Amino acid sequence: MIRCTVILVAAQLSSVPLFSQVVNIEGRRFLNDSVPWTGYVDLRFNLAENTQRSMVFGLGGAVQHVFGKHRLFLVNDLALSRVEHNDFLNTGFQHLRYNYARDKRWTGEAFAQTQYNKPLLLDLRVTLGAGPRLRVVNEEGYRMHIGTSLMLEHEQTTPGDVLFHGRSNTYLSMSVKLGEQAGLNTVLYYQPRMFDASDHRVALEAGVLFTLAKVYTFESRLNLLKDTGQPEGVPMLSYSWSNRFGYRF
Repeated sequence: MIRCTVILVAAQLSSVPLFSQVVNIEGRRFLNDSVPWTGYVDLRFNLAENTQRSMVFGLGGAVQHVFGKHRLFLVNDLALSRVEHNDFLNTGFQHLRYNYARDKRWTGEAFAQTQYNKPLLLDLRVTLGAGPRLRVVNEEGYRMHIGTSLMLEHEQTTPGDVLFHGRSNTYLSMSVKLGEQAGLNTVLYYQPRMFDASDHRVALEAGVLFTLAKVYTFESRLNLLKDTGQPEGVPMLSYSWSNRFGYRF
């Protein structure tokens, strides 16, 4: 049976409407692997106003299928953003991942991803990668995973640059249960370009989720990104802070 999550209201606070170029798949994984099918869908509308008014409309979702030691995981996210009276700019990604659980600790992963981000001048990025994942800690209230992979990227930017190169992707993921009604998740990514470590991305995402009742939730999430390979005119450092109310059924 597919479990769905619908986000009814969301409010985002940020200095500028930036979206990370490093997709956090760790924060979208399903912890439940005891049922064949599970999933969610979310809708969001973000409105922020400081020196300029910005709006973001978004639709996302994921579905997972588990069969034996195998797991397929599909994530999709689309968004439109607008600052003042400028044109709407689209961002989004699609991510397909296959896992093979060798044992309780080691998992092999392979993935394919497409991504675009108009506010950060990314027209298209296609990524293929594979690597191992290790479960370091698996306690009732605390989990830790580390993983690494090699990735091939084909990238097209709005200024017209076309790039094809390899990167390594290393991450550390931790989740902590804060009582019966709250949980904390933190993920750190490091993605240097192969044979040129001066071109690298470092991303940190931390979020806390509160269960206000059986079906209502509140989530606050902070994203930080450093990307030394941004196109000219795009800042190397960016962040976003989002707050979201949800309804689950």
